[in-house]
Amino acid sequence: MPNISSIGAGIYTSLAYLDMPVAATAGTTGVSVGRGDSPDVWAAEFETRVNGDYPGLSEGDLLDWEPGNATQNADVSLRYAKAFGRIREFPNLGIPANVVNVPQYGQGSSSQIAGQSDAPSLDFTFNYVPTDHAFISELRESGEALLFRVRLSNAEQIEETAGLITPYEEKKGVTSTMREFSDFYFFGSVASFEIVPNLTDSNQLNVTLTIDGEMAGPFSYTPDAAGANAPAYA
Repeated sequence: MPNISSIGAGIYTSLAYLDMPVAATAGTTGVSVGRGDSPDVWAAEFETRVNGDYPGLSEGDLLDWEPGNATQNADVSLRYAKAFGRIREFPNLGIPANVVNVPQYGQGSSSQIAGQSDAPSLDFTFNYVPTDHAFISELRESGEALLFRVRLSNAEQIEETAGLITPYEEKKGVTSTMREFSDFYFFGSVASFEIVPNLTDSNQLNVTLTIDGEMAGPFSYTPDAAGANAPAYA
């Protein structure tokens, strides 16, 4: 799963969060997520929360996300990654520039310098379904700091038996080509939950997320990693 290297629409782009406390420095696997953790640790928390007794899977296998309003499967322990479904529009990803004009007395024009960058406005629009999105309102009410991940992808993930999601184009491929996507992470919280009734289209939900610090990314897996080994993530 190297970063995206071709032109295409990101129709499989997704948003998810980790339902676990945020630590100021390093986190504890399966208990908390740390602001000082490396991206591969964040990815592991999203994708490797598996009980060894789960049929056909073992610790370290990639799993699909549970929806945000779903209860945890009794056979799966510590599965904290939850998805935001039915997203209609995503915001721009990254930190916008804050350019400051500096007067140059005696010259015909001013110059420009880069000032402190403002955090981006992370506004998401959903096709509103109350049963699917009630958990977002609960996150807003709690005000809890969370780790969010936006996965920019133009290809559908492949699901094998027992819900296993593999990072390869071919099922059970040992040296098959890896799919391309790019992951972006940021710490923040849910700031707003606004329902927009619509008489001629689907009802919409507008959600704004705050961001604490810079957005990290893009990250992905090492290209052409052997299927039998855990691919490196950076």
